[in-house]
Amino acid sequence: MSNLLAIESAFLRLPEVSQALNLAEVRSIQRTIQNGQKKKFDQSLTLSHHVRKAFEWFNSAEGKAKLSEEGITWTTEEFGKKVFGWQKSFFYKLVKVANVSAEVVENFVTKCDEVERNGEEPNRSVEGLLKFAKASEESNYEGGGGEEGAEVETRSATIFTMTLKHPDGNIAVRINEAGEIKTTNTPEQLREAVAFLLSQLP
Repeated sequence: MSNLLAIESAFLRLPEVSQALNLAEVRSIQRTIQNGQKKKFDQSLTLSHHVRKAFEWFNSAEGKAKLSEEGITWTTEEFGKKVFGWQKSFFYKLVKVANVSAEVVENFVTKCDEVERNGEEPNRSVEGLLKFAKASEESNYEGGGGEEGAEVETRSATIFTMTLKHPDGNIAVRINEAGEIKTTNTPEQLREAVAFLLSQLP
């Protein structure tokens, strides 16, 4: 409820209005959703440390010897896919997040909380933290105050999504209300997905 005029705030505090709009229930559910997002983010941080330890073992002399002893030769990409079931991009993001300093993580969480208090939805995710950490690093390099100069990305509502299960891995695209296209696929893969969709139309 940001950007409300005093008269609007007073209106929403009226007991009969609050009751008619189910504001108590709505606020309770909103808090539950936010807490769920916070918990998911916290669990992702914990997961990232376990993944980093597993990756360190995989790259260690002991890990390489054990793989060789069993006749297994995996690339890093194969390790992430076969052990955890993740595409290379997500696997590397988790490994990177585990290396972000506790101070940067704490500042990111604080800024996410501030964004929420202002009525916006922060990108409280592994990807959001990595972007914040990179912006902090660049701000430090440029003398801009590190985390203080970095901003938390906010989420825009999604207006279009498409996913195609493909033998070589999913092809997915999302477009938000700002017109930004979010995908990890190539333009050729997206064209293939669109061609498949068009071929299925009557």
